[in-house]
Amino acid sequence: MPELNHEQRRAATWLWQNDAFALELVAGAGSGKTTTLVAAVIAAHQAGYAAEKLCVVTFTRKAAHELKARLSRSGITPGFCGTIHALAWRFHRESHNTPRLLLHPEKYKSAFLRQNFPQLAYLPEHLLTRRGFFGDAEKKEIEHKWQQYLEQNQLADFDTLVPKASRLPAIQGRFDVIFVDEFQDTSPEQLEFLLILQPKKFFVVGDDWQSIYRFRGADVSLTRDFLKLVPNAHRLFLLHNYRSSGRIVRLGNRTIKLSQSFVPKKLKATARRGRAPIFFLSEEKSPQTLWQNFLSRYGDSLPRPLVILVRTNFLRRLLESHLPAGFSVLTIHKSKGLEFDNVVIFGIAENVIPHRDNDFDEEVRILYVALSRARSFLGFLGWQDGGHYSPFLPFLLRHCRLRYF
Repeated sequence: MPELNHEQRRAATWLWQNDAFALELVAGAGSGKTTTLVAAVIAAHQAGYAAEKLCVVTFTRKAAHELKARLSRSGITPGFCGTIHALAWRFHRESHNTPRLLLHPEKYKSAFLRQNFPQLAYLPEHLLTRRGFFGDAEKKEIEHKWQQYLEQNQLADFDTLVPKASRLPAIQGRFDVIFVDEFQDTSPEQLEFLLILQPKKFFVVGDDWQSIYRFRGADVSLTRDFLKLVPNAHRLFLLHNYRSSGRIVRLGNRTIKLSQSFVPKKLKATARRGRAPIFFLSEEKSPQTLWQNFLSRYGDSLPRPLVILVRTNFLRRLLESHLPAGFSVLTIHKSKGLEFDNVVIFGIAENVIPHRDNDFDEEVRILYVALSRARSFLGFLGWQDGGHYSPFLPFLLRHCRLRYF
């Protein structure tokens, strides 16, 4: 078993030593989540659960590959280790009633909408598939007809693959223990599917503070309300942050309090206090000009390698053509699960961060995910236009050193 601290060791072994059905491990950023999950699988096997009856569910193929490799080095090959969609697909294949999977459903859906809703016939695809384009009533009608179309034509997309698998016969009891990584990315349909499998034990690990995939159906309330939703469940925490300096961890603890609802916890830094985060503030409202001014003023003095985190792909493309050596740029969503020595978060401005088209509480979590990627240097780059500025600006100015340019 990997070397663990007291919190991690207790989390890895608790469920196999108690009568509870489920354990939710709330694992803060940088707290050794994956190490603890691997240790929990090993501990379950040592407690007498056969490897082929263990199921490890992730939400990305990259995470699945890493978990498989780490378990293999410990001599364990679980009965399943992969994404939840891959698990659903396995059950469909075994049922000999396999639907045809649409790998690019947005193209099919655009054609379907034009054929079935004459008023949409001449709208371009990017509008038809844009989040927020349709109102709630329209969305409900469209979704109902789309589901009928998929059923009639023996098709499935990634949104329907898991609910369809829930209705397959003889899937109950296939696994004794189900482990779920990144549980905060789970949708209600996915949780229902996993519980329909009727495992003897259910181990989930996640962090509601890092739930940023609402647009994919993730429901943060599943993590927050786990103890109410799942019978005979217990909750433990991982609170020691091994990634970031003390000042960054403290800023993260304060940031999450900007949201209205979260599982309370206080992360503790194991690293030194470190340098204070810096806020680079400008009144230049053109992102491209601001970026060029920032580079000319501070580019040579910033630590390298430096990762710039942005809220949207539009900003990523805008910045990528003006990156000096030693700089790289990622969207915040792409950075999730990664960590870097030096980070600057670009775009603390009105309608950028927080984004105008998203739930405010999730925008707080997106900001939290971004700042918690940094190990030692953390900066924010923002602008204000008269009285127009990000609602995050006053908070960050209170907790960062300020640099005007």
